[in-house]
Amino acid sequence: MTSDQPIPFSPEPPRSLDALMHERDQAQASAKRWRRLYEVEAQQRQKESEVAEQTIQSLRAEVQRLCQFSGGAPMLMPSPGESKGKSSTHLRNQIADLMAERDQLLQALEQEKQSHEKTKQNLISALGDALGAQKQKRSLALPASRAGARAGAIILKDRDGRKSKPD
Repeated sequence: MTSDQPIPFSPEPPRSLDALMHERDQAQASAKRWRRLYEVEAQQRQKESEVAEQTIQSLRAEVQRLCQFSGGAPMLMPSPGESKGKSSTHLRNQIADLMAERDQLLQALEQEKQSHEKTKQNLISALGDALGAQKQKRSLALPASRAGARAGAIILKDRDGRKSKPD
């Protein structure tokens, strides 16, 4: 350009390719961090779910074992010196306690599932927001890989779909 020609106005200051690549790298690192957090959270929820499921299975086995002795009525053979009525009442109380504990564990498992789903939605939304902000910042940046662009589009679509759904 010559000195007497006007410089065209640009709403954004020109950025170097290095700065754009640095922003891209930061966004990818942020996405990787969020993905890692989500995976850790998912692993924790899975472990808690497995523990709860094992507890439920052991309680079911205990109830079945107790029910085997009387065709449906939970009774065991009385211990020597223990009356049959006392044993039956004690076992019924124990079964009621086990069933109450089972119900509490089922409720806790359901709450964990809901909490996991909420965490998943929050992390997807945050990742979508980060990708959306990065996408808006990039005007001259190099295109991302096809897989990355596709994943970003899916996350943004998922996030936008959640925003438009009435709760």
